[in-house]
Amino acid sequence: MKKIYFIRHAKSSWENQVDDHDRPLSERGFDDAALISEELIKKEISVQKVFSSTAKRAKTTAQIITSALKVPEENVIYKKNLYSFNGISVNNFLKELPEDLDTVLIFGHNPAFTILVNSLGSQTFANIPTCGTVAITFKTDKWSSLIYGKTEFHLFPKDLK
Repeated sequence: MKKIYFIRHAKSSWENQVDDHDRPLSERGFDDAALISEELIKKEISVQKVFSSTAKRAKTTAQIITSALKVPEENVIYKKNLYSFNGISVNNFLKELPEDLDTVLIFGHNPAFTILVNSLGSQTFANIPTCGTVAITFKTDKWSSLIYGKTEFHLFPKDLK
Protein backbone atom coordinates (compact mmCIF):
# COMPACT_ATOMS: atom_id res chain seq x y z
CA MET A 1 0.00 0.00 0.00
CA LYS A 2 1.14 3.53 -0.80
CA LYS A 3 -0.35 6.71 0.62
CA ILE A 4 0.05 10.32 -0.43
CA TYR A 5 -1.04 13.39 1.47
CA PHE A 6 -1.35 16.28 -0.97
CA ILE A 7 -1.29 19.77 0.57
CA ARG A 8 -1.57 22.83 -1.60
CA HIS A 9 0.43 25.76 -0.24
CA ALA A 10 -1.42 28.14 2.06
CA LYS A 11 -2.75 31.54 0.91
CA SER A 12 0.03 33.76 -0.36
CA SER A 13 0.43 37.50 -0.20
CA TRP A 14 0.32 39.73 -3.25
CA GLU A 15 1.29 42.87 -1.31
CA ASN A 16 4.91 43.03 -2.45
CA GLN A 17 6.03 42.97 -6.04
CA VAL A 18 8.23 39.88 -6.03
CA ASP A 19 8.84 37.04 -8.42
CA ASP A 20 6.13 34.34 -8.20
CA HIS A 21 8.64 31.87 -6.70
CA ASP A 22 9.36 34.31 -3.85
CA ARG A 23 5.81 35.21 -2.79
CA PRO A 24 5.37 34.82 0.99
CA LEU A 25 2.32 33.63 2.90
CA SER A 26 -0.38 36.08 3.89
CA GLU A 27 -1.64 36.31 7.47
CA ARG A 28 -4.57 34.09 6.47
CA GLY A 29 -2.07 31.61 5.03
CA PHE A 30 -0.28 31.30 8.38
CA ASP A 31 -3.62 30.88 10.17
CA ASP A 32 -4.85 28.22 7.72
CA ALA A 33 -1.58 26.25 7.95
CA ALA A 34 -1.94 26.20 11.74
CA LEU A 35 -5.58 25.10 11.42
CA ILE A 36 -4.71 22.24 9.05
CA SER A 37 -1.83 21.24 11.34
CA GLU A 38 -4.23 20.87 14.27
CA GLU A 39 -6.54 18.64 12.23
CA LEU A 40 -3.70 16.46 10.98
CA ILE A 41 -2.46 16.03 14.55
CA LYS A 42 -5.97 14.90 15.56
CA LYS A 43 -5.89 12.36 12.72
CA GLU A 44 -2.50 11.14 14.02
CA ILE A 45 -1.01 11.01 10.53
CA SER A 46 2.50 9.69 10.11
CA VAL A 47 4.74 10.12 7.08
CA GLN A 48 8.16 8.79 6.16
CA LYS A 49 9.21 11.68 3.91
CA VAL A 50 7.94 15.10 2.96
CA PHE A 51 8.58 16.71 -0.41
CA SER A 52 7.88 20.35 -1.13
CA SER A 53 8.13 22.80 -3.95
CA THR A 54 10.95 25.29 -3.48
CA ALA A 55 8.55 28.25 -3.80
CA LYS A 56 8.58 30.34 -0.63
CA ARG A 57 4.83 29.93 0.00
CA ALA A 58 5.07 26.13 -0.29
CA LYS A 59 8.24 25.91 1.82
CA THR A 60 6.72 28.03 4.58
CA THR A 61 3.53 25.97 4.58
CA ALA A 62 5.63 22.80 4.75
CA GLN A 63 7.71 24.18 7.64
CA ILE A 64 4.62 25.13 9.68
CA ILE A 65 2.85 21.81 9.19
CA THR A 66 5.85 19.48 9.47
CA SER A 67 6.99 21.27 12.62
CA ALA A 68 3.54 20.74 14.17
CA LEU A 69 3.61 17.07 13.11
CA LYS A 70 7.13 16.73 14.55
CA VAL A 71 8.60 15.51 11.26
CA PRO A 72 12.41 15.60 11.56
CA GLU A 73 13.93 18.32 9.36
CA GLU A 74 16.10 15.76 7.56
CA ASN A 75 12.90 14.09 6.31
CA VAL A 76 11.71 17.26 4.57
CA ILE A 77 13.11 17.62 1.06
CA TYR A 78 12.66 20.66 -1.18
CA LYS A 79 12.48 19.87 -4.89
CA LYS A 80 12.55 22.47 -7.64
CA ASN A 81 10.59 20.16 -9.96
CA LEU A 82 7.60 20.36 -7.57
CA TYR A 83 7.41 24.09 -8.37
CA SER A 84 5.10 23.05 -11.16
CA PHE A 85 1.55 23.82 -12.14
CA ASN A 86 1.47 20.78 -14.41
CA GLY A 87 -0.13 17.57 -13.13
CA ILE A 88 1.96 15.44 -15.48
CA SER A 89 5.32 16.59 -14.10
CA VAL A 90 4.20 16.13 -10.48
CA ASN A 91 2.77 12.70 -11.33
CA ASN A 92 6.10 11.75 -12.92
CA PHE A 93 7.86 12.85 -9.71
CA LEU A 94 5.55 10.58 -7.66
CA LYS A 95 6.11 7.59 -9.94
CA GLU A 96 9.87 7.88 -9.37
CA LEU A 97 9.76 7.88 -5.56
CA PRO A 98 11.94 5.26 -3.83
CA GLU A 99 10.00 2.02 -3.30
CA ASP A 100 11.05 1.82 0.37
CA LEU A 101 8.74 4.77 1.06
CA ASP A 102 5.10 3.92 1.68
CA THR A 103 3.66 7.19 3.00
CA VAL A 104 4.63 10.65 1.78
CA LEU A 105 3.38 14.19 2.13
CA ILE A 106 3.84 16.63 -0.73
CA PHE A 107 3.37 20.39 -0.84
CA GLY A 108 2.76 22.06 -4.15
CA HIS A 109 0.57 24.12 -6.41
CA ASN A 110 -2.59 24.31 -8.48
CA PRO A 111 -3.76 23.45 -11.03
CA ALA A 112 -1.41 20.45 -10.71
CA PHE A 113 -2.83 19.28 -7.37
CA THR A 114 -6.49 19.53 -8.41
CA ILE A 115 -5.72 17.64 -11.62
CA LEU A 116 -3.78 14.92 -9.79
CA VAL A 117 -6.20 14.47 -6.91
CA ASN A 118 -9.10 14.18 -9.35
CA SER A 119 -7.31 11.75 -11.66
CA LEU A 120 -5.77 9.57 -8.92
CA GLY A 121 -8.44 9.61 -6.22
CA SER A 122 -11.99 8.34 -5.85
CA GLN A 123 -13.50 11.75 -5.16
CA THR A 124 -13.68 14.75 -7.49
CA PHE A 125 -13.13 18.36 -6.42
CA ALA A 126 -13.82 21.49 -8.47
CA ASN A 127 -10.72 23.05 -6.90
CA ILE A 128 -8.24 22.21 -4.16
CA PRO A 129 -8.15 25.50 -2.23
CA THR A 130 -5.08 26.99 -0.65
CA CYS A 131 -3.94 24.78 2.23
CA GLY A 132 -6.41 22.16 1.03
CA THR A 133 -5.33 18.66 2.04
CA VAL A 134 -6.29 15.38 0.39
CA ALA A 135 -5.17 11.88 1.43
CA ILE A 136 -5.21 9.10 -1.16
CA THR A 137 -4.32 5.42 -0.56
CA PHE A 138 -3.26 3.11 -3.38
CA LYS A 139 -3.42 -0.69 -3.47
CA THR A 140 0.05 -1.10 -4.93
CA ASP A 141 3.57 -1.65 -3.68
CA LYS A 142 5.14 0.34 -6.53
CA TRP A 143 5.03 4.08 -7.00
CA SER A 144 5.47 3.50 -10.73
CA SER A 145 2.09 1.70 -10.70
CA LEU A 146 0.05 4.61 -9.34
CA ILE A 147 -3.12 4.68 -11.37
CA TYR A 148 -6.19 4.95 -9.19
CA GLY A 149 -6.59 5.08 -5.43
CA LYS A 150 -9.12 5.73 -2.72
CA THR A 151 -9.59 9.26 -1.38
CA GLU A 152 -9.42 8.70 2.39
CA PHE A 153 -10.23 12.25 3.50
CA HIS A 154 -9.94 15.89 2.63
CA LEU A 155 -9.51 18.97 4.81
CA PHE A 156 -10.27 22.44 3.49
CA PRO A 157 -9.68 25.44 5.79
CA LYS A 158 -13.09 27.04 5.09
CA ASP A 159 -14.80 23.86 6.33
CA LEU A 160 -12.91 24.05 9.64
CA LYS A 161 -13.74 27.63 10.55
